[in-house]
Amino acid sequence: MAKNQNGYVEINKYIDTKPMFGNWEVDVIIVAISFLAIGVIVANDFLTISIFIALGLIAGTYYNKAKQSRVKGFFFHLLYMLGLRQSKTLPPSYMRYFLGA
Repeated sequence: MAKNQNGYVEINKYIDTKPMFGNWEVDVIIVAISFLAIGVIVANDFLTISIFIALGLIAGTYYNKAKQSRVKGFFFHLLYMLGLRQSKTLPPSYMRYFLGA
């Protein structure tokens, strides 16, 4: 949020808009920065660190494209299917088995 010329604070049009940095949401930034952190920890020269930075930007871009092309909750659904995350509640009994289509 920034003040405009009149001294008023400008806020997002929608209250539920996620915080963004450079047109990327925070989770995409975390993917890119994690590659930077791994590069700083593992590497000791400039070339290797810059390769990790480039890989982080590429991974962030592809993660953002995958996130935009899927429906909301797609990645959580994958975590549920793989058993890495447990659901908070069980579905109702009539939804436990897929019977149609």
